[in-house]
Amino acid sequence: MAHILIVGAGIFGTMHSLLALKQGHRVTLLERDRHPASASVRNFGMIAVGGRASGEELDHALRARELWGQIASAHPGLTLRPSGSIVVATSDQVLSVMAGIAKYPDAERRGWELMDANQVREANPGIQGDITGGLYCSQDAVIEPELVLSELRAICEEFEGFSYKPGQEILSVDEVGGSAIAASRFGERFEADYCIVVPGADHSTLFPEVLKAAPLRKVFLQMARLETPGVTLTTSIANSDSLRFYPGYQGPPLEDMPPVNPIVTEMTMQLLLQQRIDGTLTIGDTHLYEEPFPHEMREDAYQYLFDEASAIIGRPAPKVLTRWSGIYSQNTVGAVCVRERISKRVMLVTGPGGRGNTLSPAIAETSLKELLDV
Repeated sequence: MAHILIVGAGIFGTMHSLLALKQGHRVTLLERDRHPASASVRNFGMIAVGGRASGEELDHALRARELWGQIASAHPGLTLRPSGSIVVATSDQVLSVMAGIAKYPDAERRGWELMDANQVREANPGIQGDITGGLYCSQDAVIEPELVLSELRAICEEFEGFSYKPGQEILSVDEVGGSAIAASRFGERFEADYCIVVPGADHSTLFPEVLKAAPLRKVFLQMARLETPGVTLTTSIANSDSLRFYPGYQGPPLEDMPPVNPIVTEMTMQLLLQQRIDGTLTIGDTHLYEEPFPHEMREDAYQYLFDEASAIIGRPAPKVLTRWSGIYSQNTVGAVCVRERISKRVMLVTGPGGRGNTLSPAIAETSLKELLDV
Protein backbone atom coordinates (compact mmCIF):
# COMPACT_ATOMS: atom_id res chain seq x y z
CA MET A 1 0.00 0.00 0.00
CA ALA A 2 1.06 3.61 -0.64
CA HIS A 3 1.73 6.62 1.56
CA ILE A 4 -0.22 9.62 0.23
CA LEU A 5 0.18 13.30 1.09
CA ILE A 6 -2.99 15.35 0.73
CA VAL A 7 -2.64 19.14 0.73
CA GLY A 8 -5.84 20.87 1.83
CA ALA A 9 -8.22 19.66 4.54
CA GLY A 10 -11.54 20.96 3.24
CA ILE A 11 -14.27 18.54 2.22
CA PHE A 12 -12.34 17.45 -0.89
CA GLY A 13 -9.06 16.80 0.89
CA THR A 14 -10.68 15.14 3.87
CA MET A 15 -12.81 12.87 1.67
CA HIS A 16 -9.76 11.91 -0.40
CA SER A 17 -8.05 11.04 2.89
CA LEU A 18 -10.90 8.90 4.18
CA LEU A 19 -11.33 6.90 1.00
CA ALA A 20 -7.56 6.34 0.71
CA LEU A 21 -7.46 5.05 4.28
CA LYS A 22 -10.38 2.73 3.61
CA GLN A 23 -8.38 1.32 0.70
CA GLY A 24 -5.53 0.51 3.08
CA HIS A 25 -3.16 3.40 2.30
CA ARG A 26 -1.32 5.63 4.75
CA VAL A 27 -2.33 9.31 4.63
CA THR A 28 -0.78 12.55 5.84
CA LEU A 29 -3.34 15.37 5.58
CA LEU A 30 -1.84 18.88 5.52
CA GLU A 31 -3.83 22.07 6.14
CA ARG A 32 -2.55 25.65 6.07
CA ASP A 33 -5.01 26.97 8.69
CA ARG A 34 -5.31 25.86 12.29
CA HIS A 35 -8.92 25.07 11.50
CA PRO A 36 -10.22 24.85 7.90
CA ALA A 37 -12.23 28.02 7.32
CA SER A 38 -12.80 28.34 3.59
CA ALA A 39 -15.63 27.18 1.32
CA SER A 40 -16.21 23.84 3.06
CA VAL A 41 -17.55 25.51 6.20
CA ARG A 42 -19.36 28.38 4.41
CA ASN A 43 -22.24 26.54 2.78
CA PHE A 44 -25.54 24.77 3.36
CA GLY A 45 -24.16 21.28 3.80
CA MET A 46 -26.55 20.08 1.11
CA ILE A 47 -25.84 16.88 -0.79
CA ALA A 48 -27.88 18.09 -3.75
CA VAL A 49 -28.45 15.40 -6.34
CA GLY A 50 -31.70 16.55 -7.92
CA GLY A 51 -30.47 19.59 -9.84
CA ARG A 52 -27.27 18.12 -11.24
CA ALA A 53 -26.67 18.14 -14.98
CA SER A 54 -27.52 15.00 -16.91
CA GLY A 55 -24.63 12.72 -17.80
CA GLU A 56 -21.32 12.60 -15.96
CA GLU A 57 -22.37 15.05 -13.24
CA LEU A 58 -25.54 13.17 -12.34
CA ASP A 59 -23.68 9.86 -12.45
CA HIS A 60 -21.09 11.23 -10.02
CA ALA A 61 -23.77 12.70 -7.78
CA LEU A 62 -25.65 9.41 -7.51
CA ARG A 63 -22.44 7.49 -6.84
CA ALA A 64 -21.42 10.10 -4.26
CA ARG A 65 -24.82 9.85 -2.56
CA GLU A 66 -24.34 6.10 -2.36
CA LEU A 67 -20.89 6.57 -0.80
CA TRP A 68 -22.18 9.15 1.69
CA GLY A 69 -24.80 6.62 2.75
CA GLN A 70 -22.20 3.90 3.19
CA ILE A 71 -20.00 6.16 5.31
CA ALA A 72 -22.92 7.21 7.51
CA SER A 73 -24.06 3.60 7.91
CA ALA A 74 -20.60 2.49 9.01
CA HIS A 75 -20.01 5.54 11.21
CA PRO A 76 -23.21 6.64 13.02
CA GLY A 77 -21.48 9.70 14.45
CA LEU A 78 -21.65 11.39 11.06
CA THR A 79 -24.60 13.83 11.11
CA LEU A 80 -25.94 12.97 7.67
CA ARG A 81 -29.69 13.40 7.31
CA PRO A 82 -31.35 11.82 4.25
CA SER A 83 -34.18 14.33 4.51
CA GLY A 84 -34.73 15.21 0.86
CA SER A 85 -35.48 18.67 -0.53
CA ILE A 86 -38.45 20.60 -1.88
CA VAL A 87 -38.39 23.33 -4.52
CA VAL A 88 -41.50 25.25 -3.51
CA ALA A 89 -44.05 26.69 -5.95
CA THR A 90 -45.97 29.79 -4.88
CA SER A 91 -48.10 30.04 -8.03
CA ASP A 92 -50.00 27.70 -10.33
CA GLN A 93 -47.80 28.89 -13.20
CA VAL A 94 -44.64 27.67 -11.49
CA LEU A 95 -46.31 24.43 -10.42
CA SER A 96 -47.18 23.80 -14.07
CA VAL A 97 -43.52 24.26 -15.00
CA MET A 98 -42.57 21.76 -12.29
CA ALA A 99 -45.11 19.31 -13.70
CA GLY A 100 -43.24 19.43 -17.01
CA ILE A 101 -39.87 18.99 -15.31
CA ALA A 102 -41.18 15.99 -13.35
CA LYS A 103 -41.75 14.23 -16.70
CA TYR A 104 -38.08 14.39 -17.77
CA PRO A 105 -36.72 10.94 -18.73
CA ASP A 106 -34.34 10.82 -15.74
CA ALA A 107 -36.83 12.17 -13.18
CA GLU A 108 -37.20 8.83 -11.40
CA ARG A 109 -33.43 8.41 -11.23
CA ARG A 110 -33.17 11.79 -9.56
CA GLY A 111 -35.92 10.99 -7.06
CA TRP A 112 -38.25 13.76 -8.22
CA GLU A 113 -41.92 13.78 -7.23
CA LEU A 114 -44.45 16.51 -8.01
CA MET A 115 -46.47 17.47 -4.92
CA ASP A 116 -49.57 19.55 -4.38
CA ALA A 117 -49.74 22.03 -1.49
CA ASN A 118 -51.13 19.50 1.00
CA GLN A 119 -48.45 16.95 0.14
CA VAL A 120 -45.73 19.58 0.58
CA ARG A 121 -47.04 20.48 4.04
CA GLU A 122 -47.29 16.81 4.95
CA ALA A 123 -43.66 16.26 3.90
CA ASN A 124 -42.52 19.46 5.64
CA PRO A 125 -45.02 20.82 8.21
CA GLY A 126 -42.87 23.94 8.66
CA ILE A 127 -43.93 25.16 5.22
CA GLN A 128 -47.07 27.13 6.03
CA GLY A 129 -47.00 29.92 3.46
CA ASP A 130 -49.37 30.53 0.56
CA ILE A 131 -48.01 27.81 -1.73
CA THR A 132 -49.40 25.75 -4.59
CA GLY A 133 -47.09 22.73 -4.40
CA GLY A 134 -43.52 21.76 -5.02
CA LEU A 135 -40.96 19.42 -6.57
CA TYR A 136 -39.65 16.95 -4.00
CA CYS A 137 -36.30 15.19 -4.38
CA SER A 138 -35.81 12.05 -2.29
CA GLN A 139 -32.13 11.69 -3.24
CA ASP A 140 -31.05 14.93 -1.56
CA ALA A 141 -29.51 14.90 1.91
CA VAL A 142 -27.68 17.24 4.26
CA ILE A 143 -24.65 17.26 6.54
CA GLU A 144 -23.56 19.94 9.03
CA PRO A 145 -20.86 22.13 7.41
CA GLU A 146 -19.47 23.25 10.77
CA LEU A 147 -19.16 19.66 12.00
CA VAL A 148 -18.56 17.42 9.00
CA LEU A 149 -14.82 18.02 8.64
CA SER A 150 -14.14 17.17 12.28
CA GLU A 151 -16.52 14.21 12.05
CA LEU A 152 -14.75 12.83 8.99
CA ARG A 153 -11.32 13.44 10.54
CA ALA A 154 -12.48 11.55 13.63
CA ILE A 155 -13.24 8.60 11.35
CA CYS A 156 -9.81 8.99 9.76
CA GLU A 157 -8.22 8.93 13.22
CA GLU A 158 -9.57 5.40 13.66
CA PHE A 159 -6.96 4.28 11.10
CA GLU A 160 -3.42 3.73 12.36
CA GLY A 161 -1.92 5.13 9.17
CA PHE A 162 -3.49 8.60 9.41
CA SER A 163 -1.73 11.81 10.42
CA TYR A 164 -3.30 15.29 10.43
CA LYS A 165 -1.03 18.34 10.42
CA PRO A 166 -2.80 21.73 10.51
CA GLY A 167 -0.94 25.04 10.38
CA GLN A 168 1.24 23.84 7.50
CA GLU A 169 1.18 26.21 4.53
CA ILE A 170 2.68 24.22 1.67
CA LEU A 171 4.62 26.37 -0.82
CA SER A 172 5.93 23.68 -3.16
CA VAL A 173 5.22 20.12 -4.19
CA ASP A 174 7.73 18.23 -6.34
CA GLU A 175 8.45 14.71 -7.49
CA VAL A 176 12.02 13.84 -6.56
CA GLY A 177 13.68 10.46 -6.87
CA GLY A 178 10.48 8.45 -6.95
CA SER A 179 8.82 10.34 -4.10
CA ALA A 180 6.46 13.29 -3.75
CA ILE A 181 7.86 16.00 -1.48
CA ALA A 182 5.89 18.92 -0.03
CA ALA A 183 7.72 21.83 1.57
CA SER A 184 6.08 24.21 4.06
CA ARG A 185 6.62 27.92 4.60
CA PHE A 186 8.63 27.18 7.75
CA GLY A 187 10.97 24.72 6.08
CA GLU A 188 9.36 21.45 7.09
CA ARG A 189 9.39 18.75 4.42
CA PHE A 190 6.88 15.95 4.00
CA GLU A 191 7.71 12.94 1.84
CA ALA A 192 5.43 10.21 0.55
CA ASP A 193 4.80 7.99 -2.45
CA TYR A 194 2.12 10.29 -3.90
CA CYS A 195 0.60 13.73 -3.33
CA ILE A 196 -2.87 15.05 -4.07
CA VAL A 197 -3.09 18.85 -4.00
CA VAL A 198 -6.58 20.19 -3.27
CA PRO A 199 -6.16 23.99 -3.31
CA GLY A 200 -9.79 25.12 -3.34
CA ALA A 201 -9.99 28.72 -4.52
CA ASP A 202 -6.27 29.36 -4.00
CA HIS A 203 -5.15 29.54 -7.62
CA SER A 204 -1.80 31.20 -6.98
CA THR A 205 0.26 29.29 -4.39
CA LEU A 206 0.74 25.83 -5.90
CA PHE A 207 0.97 25.21 -9.65
CA PRO A 208 -0.31 28.69 -10.62
CA GLU A 209 0.55 28.22 -14.30
CA VAL A 210 -1.53 25.05 -14.48
CA LEU A 211 -4.46 26.65 -12.69
CA LYS A 212 -4.28 29.79 -14.84
CA ALA A 213 -4.53 27.68 -17.98
CA ALA A 214 -7.34 25.52 -16.62
CA PRO A 215 -11.03 26.33 -17.26
CA LEU A 216 -11.57 27.79 -13.79
CA ARG A 217 -13.13 30.86 -12.25
CA LYS A 218 -13.73 32.03 -8.72
CA VAL A 219 -17.26 32.57 -7.43
CA PHE A 220 -18.19 35.01 -4.65
CA LEU A 221 -21.29 34.35 -2.55
CA GLN A 222 -23.03 35.79 0.49
CA MET A 223 -25.09 33.94 3.09
CA ALA A 224 -26.46 34.31 6.62
CA ARG A 225 -27.57 32.39 9.67
CA LEU A 226 -30.93 33.16 11.27
CA GLU A 227 -32.42 32.36 14.64
CA THR A 228 -34.69 29.35 14.88
CA PRO A 229 -38.08 30.13 13.31
CA GLY A 230 -39.95 28.24 16.02
CA VAL A 231 -40.86 25.41 13.65
CA THR A 232 -39.08 22.32 12.37
CA LEU A 233 -38.23 22.26 8.67
CA THR A 234 -37.90 18.59 7.85
CA THR A 235 -36.44 19.02 4.35
CA SER A 236 -34.07 21.36 2.59
CA ILE A 237 -36.01 24.18 0.90
CA ALA A 238 -35.46 26.10 -2.33
CA ASN A 239 -37.60 28.67 -4.12
CA SER A 240 -38.51 28.53 -7.78
CA ASP A 241 -35.49 30.64 -8.79
CA SER A 242 -33.54 27.41 -8.30
CA LEU A 243 -35.22 26.05 -11.42
CA ARG A 244 -33.42 28.76 -13.40
CA PHE A 245 -30.09 28.14 -11.64
CA TYR A 246 -29.48 24.39 -11.61
CA PRO A 247 -28.72 22.61 -14.90
CA GLY A 248 -30.80 19.54 -14.13
CA TYR A 249 -34.02 21.54 -14.50
CA GLN A 250 -33.16 23.11 -17.85
CA GLY A 251 -35.51 22.37 -20.73
CA PRO A 252 -38.63 23.56 -22.59
CA PRO A 253 -40.84 23.81 -19.46
CA LEU A 254 -38.74 26.76 -18.21
CA GLU A 255 -39.98 28.85 -21.12
CA ASP A 256 -43.23 29.24 -19.16
CA MET A 257 -41.62 30.59 -16.00
CA PRO A 258 -42.92 33.98 -14.80
CA PRO A 259 -40.69 37.06 -15.27
CA VAL A 260 -37.63 37.01 -13.08
CA ASN A 261 -36.97 39.64 -10.40
CA PRO A 262 -34.13 41.91 -11.65
CA ILE A 263 -32.01 41.34 -8.54
CA VAL A 264 -32.14 37.59 -9.14
CA THR A 265 -30.55 38.13 -12.54
CA GLU A 266 -28.07 40.72 -11.28
CA MET A 267 -26.86 38.57 -8.39
CA THR A 268 -27.43 35.16 -10.02
CA MET A 269 -29.31 34.12 -6.93
CA GLN A 270 -31.86 31.72 -5.55
CA LEU A 271 -33.25 31.00 -2.11
CA LEU A 272 -31.81 27.99 -0.37
CA LEU A 273 -32.96 27.42 3.19
CA GLN A 274 -31.52 24.78 5.48
CA GLN A 275 -32.27 24.20 9.14
CA ARG A 276 -29.25 23.20 11.21
CA ILE A 277 -29.42 20.61 13.96
CA ASP A 278 -29.51 23.40 16.57
CA GLY A 279 -32.67 24.84 14.96
CA THR A 280 -31.04 27.88 13.38
CA LEU A 281 -31.38 28.52 9.64
CA THR A 282 -28.73 28.88 6.96
CA ILE A 283 -30.00 31.09 4.15
CA GLY A 284 -28.57 32.17 0.79
CA ASP A 285 -27.27 32.46 -1.77
CA THR A 286 -25.88 34.84 -4.36
CA HIS A 287 -23.20 34.38 -7.03
CA LEU A 288 -20.81 36.91 -8.53
CA TYR A 289 -18.26 35.88 -11.13
CA GLU A 290 -16.32 39.01 -12.07
CA GLU A 291 -13.19 39.85 -10.10
CA PRO A 292 -12.28 41.90 -8.18
CA PHE A 293 -15.04 40.87 -5.80
CA PRO A 294 -16.68 43.47 -3.56
CA HIS A 295 -15.69 43.84 0.07
CA GLU A 296 -19.28 44.76 0.94
CA MET A 297 -22.33 42.51 0.92
CA ARG A 298 -25.63 43.54 -0.64
CA GLU A 299 -28.42 44.17 1.86
CA ASP A 300 -31.07 44.22 -0.87
CA ALA A 301 -30.05 40.70 -1.82
CA TYR A 302 -30.45 39.55 1.76
CA GLN A 303 -33.86 41.25 1.95
CA TYR A 304 -35.04 39.43 -1.17
CA LEU A 305 -34.01 36.11 0.37
CA PHE A 306 -35.71 36.96 3.68
CA ASP A 307 -38.93 37.90 1.85
CA GLU A 308 -38.87 34.67 -0.16
CA ALA A 309 -38.28 32.60 2.97
CA SER A 310 -41.12 34.37 4.79
CA ALA A 311 -43.52 33.67 1.94
CA ILE A 312 -42.69 29.96 2.07
CA ILE A 313 -42.70 29.32 5.81
CA GLY A 314 -45.64 31.65 6.41
CA ARG A 315 -44.04 33.77 9.12
CA PRO A 316 -41.52 36.63 9.25
CA ALA A 317 -37.92 35.63 8.71
CA PRO A 318 -36.18 35.28 12.10
CA LYS A 319 -33.49 37.63 13.38
CA VAL A 320 -30.11 37.47 11.66
CA LEU A 321 -27.37 36.04 13.86
CA THR A 322 -24.39 36.20 11.49
CA ARG A 323 -23.59 37.08 7.88
CA TRP A 324 -20.64 35.97 5.80
CA SER A 325 -19.16 35.76 2.36
CA GLY A 326 -17.21 33.01 0.67
CA ILE A 327 -15.27 32.19 -2.47
CA TYR A 328 -15.10 28.87 -4.23
CA SER A 329 -13.43 27.56 -7.37
CA GLN A 330 -15.64 26.53 -10.29
CA ASN A 331 -14.90 24.58 -13.43
CA THR A 332 -16.38 26.41 -16.43
CA VAL A 333 -16.63 23.66 -19.05
CA GLY A 334 -19.27 21.42 -17.51
CA ALA A 335 -17.02 18.71 -16.04
CA VAL A 336 -17.39 17.77 -12.39
CA CYS A 337 -13.97 19.18 -11.49
CA VAL A 338 -10.53 20.04 -12.82
CA ARG A 339 -8.17 17.12 -12.28
CA GLU A 340 -4.60 17.52 -13.59
CA ARG A 341 -1.84 14.92 -13.39
CA ILE A 342 1.16 17.14 -12.63
CA SER A 343 3.54 14.19 -12.71
CA LYS A 344 3.41 10.45 -12.12
CA ARG A 345 3.17 11.01 -8.36
CA VAL A 346 1.44 14.39 -8.06
CA MET A 347 -2.19 15.21 -8.86
CA LEU A 348 -4.11 18.50 -8.64
CA VAL A 349 -7.87 18.48 -7.97
CA THR A 350 -10.15 21.53 -7.67
CA GLY A 351 -13.10 23.34 -9.22
CA PRO A 352 -16.25 21.49 -8.05
CA GLY A 353 -18.02 24.87 -8.15
CA GLY A 354 -20.37 24.70 -5.18
CA ARG A 355 -20.79 20.94 -5.54
CA GLY A 356 -18.06 19.88 -3.13
CA ASN A 357 -20.30 18.32 -0.49
CA THR A 358 -22.41 16.62 -3.13
CA LEU A 359 -19.67 15.18 -5.32
CA SER A 360 -16.62 14.82 -3.06
CA PRO A 361 -16.82 11.05 -2.40
CA ALA A 362 -17.18 10.17 -6.09
CA ILE A 363 -14.49 12.63 -7.18
CA ALA A 364 -12.12 11.31 -4.51
CA GLU A 365 -12.81 7.73 -5.59
CA THR A 366 -11.94 8.62 -9.20
CA SER A 367 -8.82 10.59 -8.21
CA LEU A 368 -7.40 7.68 -6.26
CA LYS A 369 -8.12 5.26 -9.06
CA GLU A 370 -6.38 7.46 -11.64
CA LEU A 371 -3.44 8.38 -9.39
CA LEU A 372 -2.69 4.83 -8.32
CA ASP A 373 -3.61 3.31 -11.71
CA VAL A 374 -5.94 0.75 -10.17
